[in-house]
Amino acid sequence: MEEFRSLYLRLCKENSIDPQDSILARLEKQTLDNGVLDLSNHTLELSTCAVLSKLFAYDLPVIAIILSDCMLSEECTKQLLSGLAKNTVVKELDLRGNNLRRMGAEALGNFLKNNHTIESLALEWNALGIWEVSFAAFCDGLAANTSLQKLDLRNNQIDHAAAQELALAIRNNSTLRKLDLGWNNAGLVGGRALADSLQKNRSVNEIRITGNNIPKDIVSAIETSTLCNDDRAQLTTSTLNKTKTLNQEIEFLKSEKKKQMINFMDDIEMTRSQLDATNKDSANKISHLQQALEERKAALNALRAKLDMCEASLTISNQKSADQNALLELCRKDNQELVKSYDTQISREREDHKKEKELLQQSLEQTQDNLSAAEGKIIDLERKCKFQNDQILLLKETITQAKSEHRIALAAADERLATERRRLHMELKEMEDINNQEKMKLHSDMASSLKQADDKVERTKLSKDTLENEIAELKAKFAQERLDHDDSIRLLRKQLKDEEKFQTDQLQEKMRSMTSDKADLQKRVSNLSLELSETQANKTASDAQLEGMRRTIDGLQKVLSNKDDETDDKIAKVKKDFEKRITYFEEETSKMGNLREKVVCLETRLAEQAAANRETIGEREKTIERLSGIIRTMESNAAIAREDEAKRAALLQSAICSYLQGVKSGPPSSPIKL
Repeated sequence: MEEFRSLYLRLCKENSIDPQDSILARLEKQTLDNGVLDLSNHTLELSTCAVLSKLFAYDLPVIAIILSDCMLSEECTKQLLSGLAKNTVVKELDLRGNNLRRMGAEALGNFLKNNHTIESLALEWNALGIWEVSFAAFCDGLAANTSLQKLDLRNNQIDHAAAQELALAIRNNSTLRKLDLGWNNAGLVGGRALADSLQKNRSVNEIRITGNNIPKDIVSAIETSTLCNDDRAQLTTSTLNKTKTLNQEIEFLKSEKKKQMINFMDDIEMTRSQLDATNKDSANKISHLQQALEERKAALNALRAKLDMCEASLTISNQKSADQNALLELCRKDNQELVKSYDTQISREREDHKKEKELLQQSLEQTQDNLSAAEGKIIDLERKCKFQNDQILLLKETITQAKSEHRIALAAADERLATERRRLHMELKEMEDINNQEKMKLHSDMASSLKQADDKVERTKLSKDTLENEIAELKAKFAQERLDHDDSIRLLRKQLKDEEKFQTDQLQEKMRSMTSDKADLQKRVSNLSLELSETQANKTASDAQLEGMRRTIDGLQKVLSNKDDETDDKIAKVKKDFEKRITYFEEETSKMGNLREKVVCLETRLAEQAAANRETIGEREKTIERLSGIIRTMESNAAIAREDEAKRAALLQSAICSYLQGVKSGPPSSPIKL
């Protein structure tokens, strides 16, 4: 508040104006912590109003300004509002009890046109409705404003013409929500204009019109239109909240699916990298074994050359050393025994290798069984997807049944309307009979009141013209109301159909995504089976290579008896390699188990999504029931209004007929007048 006070004093000095003592005292007492500037019950001079208008042009931390009962002149109000028109912070303005009239109304209209931040405006106990042109300017500003939400116009002498101007402004405004017109003089014409404007306005949800001499039926029509606007606002807010929550859930599910797919692809890449590494290791080992075979072949060739040399020397020595044949035979016997022992060892090793082959075949059969089980689960998943598709079709059938039920209900409502119309025709006939009886009574009474009848005839002619015009207007309004109600019902049906189509499209898109995921899983399983077949082929190739190695070893055992230890070491290494491969196949089986768990998780998620879809469909059915109830209430209100207006029209027709019959019976009673 000190900042505000210092600015006020500085502007007074710059403009050579003496500051007002009462305002300084009020500024010293107040604080701007809550953002409210209260200058009520203080008479403001023209010079102080000029300074305050310059102050209000600044964006000071003031949210609400109270200037009630300040006895503002028209020039003061014009200056203050010209300064506030440039402000972008003030949201509440109180000008109650200032007797604002022509200039004040025009200044308020300009203020509302230029300011787009004001939200609440209090104008109680003024006289804005006296001058029609100035009040029309105020209404133009109200129609052009896009921020005002609350307007107080109590006790402003607003008649039916001013009420019509205000109704036009309300029709063009789309932000006003609360309007107070209590204790004015809007009358029948003003009330009808307000009711017509509220039928086209969708923002006003609260209006007060007590003390305006408006009939009860028009008041009820205004209240129903405001209630409809309130219901629309609630429906829009609820639908927006639901759409936000559904979008958030869909985005969350999409992010989770993306994460799962990324993790799954990472796992596949890891498995592929491991397979590549194992293939590289096996290729390196095979190359090493081939190099060793080549070295052994070179050694064998060298040994063969040596043997040839030895045989030549033996042929020469056989001739010379016949005595050593016996010793050689003994050595040969020893060699034969050694060969037999080596043969027994090789047969044992072959049996061991056969056992290892059988074990590996058993493990391969187990993996094939696991793959068949996985394929069976995939088939079960496809069956479950088909079952869910059947459920979706059933839901669509239920929706069509609900639509047919709604159509049947609408047909029943039309039949009820027809029956009520028939009943109204019967009541009209009864009223006509009663009116005929009353006409007879009036004929007897009119003979004594001929002098008053002449004056009343002239009045009735004028009232007849006005009433005929009003009846024509009422008929046109009822036709427009019926068309508006039909249009609103059609719009609601279109909205419901669009929402149902949108939901079905979403469900179909989800099912398509799930089917694509299933196809991807099947492709991955087929790839894994191909990889397994490749590993089996590699295994068979390695087995063939091992058999070739064994044959070469059988041929070399006779010559390389001293290198048995080296061959045993190499065989042990090959066994270790086979054990590593067996562990690798076991890891692949564990990965298949993980894939099965992921498939189970996908099934659970499908079930959860189906439950969520059922809940959303139930909520939409509830909204449809609530909207049908609202439509029924609207139709009942329209029927009540039609009955009331039909009764009024019947009463007016009876009165006009009675007056006309009285006029016709006037000439025969002229001698009595003489």
